[in-house]
Amino acid sequence: MNRRICTCAALLLTQTIAPAGVFVGNWEPLFKGIEHASGQAIVDASTPRQQQVQALRVDLRDPDVKLFSTPRATNGPLETFGQNTSLFLKTYGVNVAINANFYDPCCSATPGQPMNVTGLAISRGVVVSQQESATDSSVIMFTSNNVGTIVANNWPPHGTNGIYTAIAGHYVVLANGVNLGFSTPEASTPNPRTAVGISQDGRYLIMLTIDGRQPGWSDGAVDSETASWLIRFGSYNGLNLDGGGSSAMVKADCDGSPIQLNRSIDRGIPGAERVIANNFGVFAKPLPYSISNVVAVPSDATTTITWETPEAATAQIEYGTTGSYGLVARANSPSLKKHVITLNGLSPNTTYYFRITSILAGNTYTYSCKLVTSSGAANTTWLFDVTKSWKYTTNNLDGTGWQAAAYNDGSWSGPGAGLLYVESSASVNPKTTGLPPSYGPQLPAGTGVAPTYYFRTHFTFNGNPAGATLTFSNFVDDGAVFYLNGVEMRRLRMAAAPAAITYTSVTDPPGAYACTGDATCPDVFIISGPLITNLVSGDNVLAVEVHQYQLTSNDIVFGSALGYSVPGGVRPFLNLIREQGFMTLYWNGSGFTLQQADAPEGPWIDVPGPVTNSAYAFEIPSDIKFYRLRN
Repeated sequence: MNRRICTCAALLLTQTIAPAGVFVGNWEPLFKGIEHASGQAIVDASTPRQQQVQALRVDLRDPDVKLFSTPRATNGPLETFGQNTSLFLKTYGVNVAINANFYDPCCSATPGQPMNVTGLAISRGVVVSQQESATDSSVIMFTSNNVGTIVANNWPPHGTNGIYTAIAGHYVVLANGVNLGFSTPEASTPNPRTAVGISQDGRYLIMLTIDGRQPGWSDGAVDSETASWLIRFGSYNGLNLDGGGSSAMVKADCDGSPIQLNRSIDRGIPGAERVIANNFGVFAKPLPYSISNVVAVPSDATTTITWETPEAATAQIEYGTTGSYGLVARANSPSLKKHVITLNGLSPNTTYYFRITSILAGNTYTYSCKLVTSSGAANTTWLFDVTKSWKYTTNNLDGTGWQAAAYNDGSWSGPGAGLLYVESSASVNPKTTGLPPSYGPQLPAGTGVAPTYYFRTHFTFNGNPAGATLTFSNFVDDGAVFYLNGVEMRRLRMAAAPAAITYTSVTDPPGAYACTGDATCPDVFIISGPLITNLVSGDNVLAVEVHQYQLTSNDIVFGSALGYSVPGGVRPFLNLIREQGFMTLYWNGSGFTLQQADAPEGPWIDVPGPVTNSAYAFEIPSDIKFYRLRN
């Protein structure tokens, strides 16, 4: 089929955006025939807007690449059953996916809700939705052998004989290399965007998302900027799909579970994906891996990952609590065939995503998966429970240093035992200390409590703080910031650092609160690593400020329990890899120091450094050495 572009634009504008700063990353292989790249920009220097961009490049000529969209609901009252993009990927086993058409009803639904698709949609040769009108009539369609066509205006509807897959969007923003975004109806409104494009030679399909509505992360794009990003990633023609809260891009990890590549924003919640009527995905084969025998061994605060390559290669792992990773660990050894890296400073009972990268003979090979650290709960010692007593005040303390351990809180009220409250719900317990202004009963609607309540308490820690992990279990209505000995540790439903928190700050995202609006379920979080280096043996001060979801909120609840675990709860095993003239020692667990001796009976000395984190690579010594761990 010949590729064609139909456009009704009377004036083709060749202007492009003039960004204040643009970064476009390299393409990295995810699957055979699918590559991923990201981009960032600060556009319009006079009123800067940030943009975080994710792109997938699909080789339409790869014989193993198959395109797929949400199939028709054969036993439902409407055209499809709603799914978010991650659920779509998991259900049908595609390797990557994005959101596609606009739909009805919008915009809050549960998975499985019957929905109608707006515009043309074809899945595996079956028409899911006919083109209803000139609205959302820009279409990208493919034959069964992945020959792509973009139709700018599919009204009246074009014929669909021979079309195997098709999705529709708002309008074309890029035609024959020309940016049409300056003449579209939404040109001046920055929003999250999803777009697709085809390269000039027809070989590549480009799938694109631009995050938005998240100040400090990404503010969205106007149509001309969307077109410019399509051009940067290799598109010659392209169109907007559904955007806003629907924008989503996910990939499959090693077991087919979804990993978010972009940061969706449904209902104002970063990371939340919207349930929609039509998603678009790609099936592909695994990469011809040069990475094999991957083994991850999680502990509570560390995880050791080993793998092999057929030839000597570099070793690196990106990891983090989201699919964006954010942290990097590199081997301190030369290029080897057998690799080991230990991820340190992890939180117990937490899911971590990781991506191994090895560069071999100039080629980059990756392997993505996830792991869950052990809980360490059996080793937790509780310092106090939610009935702990706290000093409190509602005075505006902006700029006073009230969080510091040495701060004089003698003029504050209390101490009062938790839970401290202005709340009438029988589901909130144990309500022990009433707070002003009502000293207990919830206020009438429209009558606000103080915008911020400040709390301070002392506790004694008798253990060794080195490597300790703190577990907090809290009842908070609505948001809070926690400090240990004057140092901030955690923001709970509050604007992320470095945003300033003041007396009148409310929760973030706007209107966020726990449970169903009352403190009826605990907020549990774990702090470890550098965030608690200020924990001391002896007296410690915990300070918390509790904020409302809106300034007219008529209730407040706070209480906190604190426990700790130490590295002694994990028994390490010292392991060895030997290759060429190098040895690598590695172990799980934190808080240990590597020692060496010339004989088993000693004397033992710390390996110079000292070496306190796994793994440790070194040249094989000329004489016999013995190694052990001490805590």
